Amino acid sequence: EEIVPESVDASIGVEEDFRAEELEEVDGGLDDMSVLVNNEEDEEEEEEGLQESNVDLSSDEKESGIPTLPAEEGVASVEYNPISVEEADAKDSDDEGIKDDDGNSDKNEEEEDSEPSTFSEMSETSLQSSDHPIEPENHENETEEVASQEETQEEENAVVEVSPAQLEQSNDVDEITEDETNIDQKPIELEKMEDDCLTISVVTWNLAEASFSEKEASFFKKFRKGDSKIGSDLVLIGAQECEDIKPRRAEGHRSRHLRRVGIQMLGKDYVPLAIHSLGGIQMALYCHRDVLGDVEMVNIADVTCGVGNVFHNKGAIGVYLKMKRQNNGVAKSSRMLFATGHLAAHVKNVDARNDDFKRIISGLEAQAPARFLRPKKNPDGSPSECDGSYLLKSMDHVFFAGDLNYRVDLPREYVERCIIDIKDNRSCEMLEEADDLMKKLLRRDQLLQTIASGRAFPQFSEGKITFLPTFKFDKGTQNYDTSHKQRVPAWTDRILFRSSKVNVLEYQSVPAATHSDHRPVFGTYQLGWGVTTKDSSRSRGGKRGRRNRKK
Repeated sequence: EEIVPESVDASIGVEEDFRAEELEEVDGGLDDMSVLVNNEEDEEEEEEGLQESNVDLSSDEKESGIPTLPAEEGVASVEYNPISVEEADAKDSDDEGIKDDDGNSDKNEEEEDSEPSTFSEMSETSLQSSDHPIEPENHENETEEVASQEETQEEENAVVEVSPAQLEQSNDVDEITEDETNIDQKPIELEKMEDDCLTISVVTWNLAEASFSEKEASFFKKFRKGDSKIGSDLVLIGAQECEDIKPRRAEGHRSRHLRRVGIQMLGKDYVPLAIHSLGGIQMALYCHRDVLGDVEMVNIADVTCGVGNVFHNKGAIGVYLKMKRQNNGVAKSSRMLFATGHLAAHVKNVDARNDDFKRIISGLEAQAPARFLRPKKNPDGSPSECDGSYLLKSMDHVFFAGDLNYRVDLPREYVERCIIDIKDNRSCEMLEEADDLMKKLLRRDQLLQTIASGRAFPQFSEGKITFLPTFKFDKGTQNYDTSHKQRVPAWTDRILFRSSKVNVLEYQSVPAATHSDHRPVFGTYQLGWGVTTKDSSRSRGGKRGRRNRKK
């Protein structure tokens, strides 16, 4: 469905958030798959809890306390009802019996199917929506599982315990050097960027199927032009686990809550270019009205990576964006791809995460619109298979953000000890010592190792990580996981980019947002234009004008 304002080219439109026809083909078997996914994830989580804590160390490794790694075209200017978030949520509760996350109100799936699927439809109905409660967790075998974990806990602790003396001897662990990773990446100097460059802010936030407060999302305001020193032309908000993974044709109330808060925090000067959901994954791209006229094309695609590559618990959403600016006879253009994803979980599944990335990029290449990416052909003229490389090479800027789920290959006790020392050093302004400890942890980061080895995310970069691990926390606290699973703190939430003309202005987490077991991460970037050419349309107009004058 296309919504075309008068001031925008007719070829531009916002895609629908959901494809009902595609869902009908797989709807019959998804309910059974939901049970299968939940059972498999419970088993994998327990197995991971044992694996993360049961680290086998050789005699040499025990001395240092660290294991050795193995070698190896659419814009829609939408007028929305300026209803506050509190009023909208209260209206949901009054009209549809929604209480809160702890309430017991039920929702009819048929009513959910009738919900508006596009942003414009939602606006016309004054943002009225229905809730979809999280199904209660199954604690039937929890007592037995906890007892089993307690029986093996002493043996596990005997393996992973590392003394302070051993920790101090770990300075020689440098399997991956700083030159091989982008730990100390230096941004491009500001003066080397164009005067009229674009500024974009990117957010990734795993909501853990729980509602967040307006206060926790107040950091969205810092992206607004005029309210901060760095105002953004584009704002991309990506979220994971907005809802449970049950199949749905319309969004649940948490996805709508995220949308409302984004609109309210950014203000009326920001127009939604694209809003799309895939299971629990949601992406919203907003554009400031000052650069709305530069938007030439917007398109949306999604790729599933769940069970059988059909289920929506894992996957990604991609937005293709082409912008063009004309000034004094010079035309500047940029082709951009923004993706937000949720990759395979658990510390052992590095290869699965790499495969998810490859499937996502190849899928986005296959779905790229004709006017955005020319089809690649074999020498005989037949269509070439899509592996994603052609898409990446054709883009001026690529951003890939989300809960990428890459972990840290170190014992939990060592990581926690480093985190405590980092906090202490920073409080005493011993920044160099804190930075050295951060580097020790990041050298064991699976994502940086993957990029350095070229196994996935080819030629991608990342801003310098100065924030502490964003996973896994006890909800509502600043404490890392104290459950029997004892997850190792890790930087699972990341923002990567692939571009030759980018300046990282800011890359931070938001520790104050504690409703989830993850912390949101955001980055602000300055982008140079990809291609600069003479304005051919202006030249043609001049020639026609001269011919007319001669006549």
